[in-house]
Amino acid sequence: MPDARQHLVIGGTGVIGHFVTRQLVAEGHHPVVITVSGNTDLINDVLDEVTVVQADIVNGDRLNNIFAEHGVTHLVHMGANVGVEGRPSFSAEVYVKGMANVLEAARLNDVQRMVFTSTKGVYGPVQGEFGHPTYKPLREDMMPLPATMRGCYKLASEYMGRIYKQRHGIEFIALRFSSTIGPAKTQRHDDTSVHSKMIENAMLGMPAVLAKGGDAVTDVIYNGDAARGIVAALHAEGPTDVLYNIGSGYGITLAEFGEGVRESYQDAVFQIGPGTQYLHPDTSGHCILDVTRAKEDLDFEVNHTPATMVRAYVAMMGQMGIGPVAT
Repeated sequence: MPDARQHLVIGGTGVIGHFVTRQLVAEGHHPVVITVSGNTDLINDVLDEVTVVQADIVNGDRLNNIFAEHGVTHLVHMGANVGVEGRPSFSAEVYVKGMANVLEAARLNDVQRMVFTSTKGVYGPVQGEFGHPTYKPLREDMMPLPATMRGCYKLASEYMGRIYKQRHGIEFIALRFSSTIGPAKTQRHDDTSVHSKMIENAMLGMPAVLAKGGDAVTDVIYNGDAARGIVAALHAEGPTDVLYNIGSGYGITLAEFGEGVRESYQDAVFQIGPGTQYLHPDTSGHCILDVTRAKEDLDFEVNHTPATMVRAYVAMMGQMGIGPVAT
């Protein structure tokens, strides 16, 4: 019997989004993919199996027409922009107004389920027993206290989704991700991805010099696993909650990740300075997520270890035809 579900992925050509698109295609679906830029480089090898629409979620009328034209029943909202802190007003348009437009289009077109990609950043600064050195896992029922504009916008979107679930019956689910690792992050975003630096410099035979962070422990997840979590939430039967942490449920250090890199690149050199933070001392930064709820409700667990993350990362770079960047 044909599958009556029609999937739409907002941001389905992005660094995590292309994995979602690929998984839906692998499962036999023909998703509609919305991209604001029109750049399909990361999904060129599956373009014949998707419908790509160039649109901006800030344009509510355009969005509503797309939903209606394609008969969308299941929706993944990954729309975002880079550089939130430097462009707060523009970012508010994308995150808050865009979310309102997506929810309205979902309501007007009887979308059954919507999965929204949130962030661990809504938890705010990790302190006390949840930070170094004990790293007690963060639970979904903890009081959120974001310390960045992006975290604020994501939290606002979570609450907006709750309201639409309560008032209009949309099966809304928000996923809070741990730190993510995946190819094209350096090429598409910036050069601050520490794990990408460790992999891609090793590919180029260059040392990865990291000034600090050697004592930090972080829950990290490969983007392919993140996509599996998204699709699991999209299709799960009878989820009991709105919020789910998506991560590995355990933490690793940069040195431990480096051991995984060396399984593929034995001569890789890492110079890692001490310290409990390597990127963002004012945010949730380094933490471990409690993923019990995702295991029980979504039947989700990660597939990858650090070593297999690296192999999958490099293989996907080859599939997409992108090369390493030295940082």
